Amino acid sequence: MSPTGPDAIPDAGLFRTRPGNRRRLTPAAEAELARLATAGERSGWLSPLAYNLTISHSHRFVWYRVAKVATRTIRHHCEAHGVALDVDHAMRVHYPLAAFADYLAFAFVRDPLDRFVSAWHDKVVDHNYYDFDPATHERMQTVEEFARWTAAQDLSAVPGTDQHLTLQSRMIDLNRVDFVGRLETFDRDFAEVCERIGAPAVPTRPQNQTAPGGRDRQASAELRELVARMYRRDYQVFGYEPA
Repeated sequence: MSPTGPDAIPDAGLFRTRPGNRRRLTPAAEAELARLATAGERSGWLSPLAYNLTISHSHRFVWYRVAKVATRTIRHHCEAHGVALDVDHAMRVHYPLAAFADYLAFAFVRDPLDRFVSAWHDKVVDHNYYDFDPATHERMQTVEEFARWTAAQDLSAVPGTDQHLTLQSRMIDLNRVDFVGRLETFDRDFAEVCERIGAPAVPTRPQNQTAPGGRDRQASAELRELVARMYRRDYQVFGYEPA
């Protein structure tokens, strides 16, 4: 039941996505977020920033989804092993902090250069995801050209920047995360997550890894410099070394 008092902590189980739309919260959940937003400055209940969230009440976890970092692999593992995703694929939502205080909050990150090259391959070379006109799309077949285009954007802005390019450090609530795994050590790190949430840990190779060892070693000096500048905060926060 939804809380009604001005100081009531919301029931975590209220938060679910719609059966026919895994990206949208149910009307009841959206109404509760609106209530919390109204009292947000006073209560501090609601996360000040919005995130892409997947939540399981049965296994009591909050997963901050970072695009291009094994999201399909993790979701498929949950589906294959009976882990109910009550909030399935919510996009850019605030969440009530106290309601999920005892849930495991986790995320996975990736070398910023590999992530950027993966996004370029998928969203530019394989698909014209950004709807470039034909001449621009042709230019963007060169990864350095796409990097120059990306560098002109504010990669910390959510909403505003496409999730595949946003800083990884912006897609995770760094004040409320319990475990941050790496794609480069995915089997080991994901096994730890599974153990902590009580799900079967079955080794599984991430579906979106760019190159053996996790590093695109063919990148040009210009690309490495651009990525190091664009994702400087990610390198600092997560301890990766710029190429």
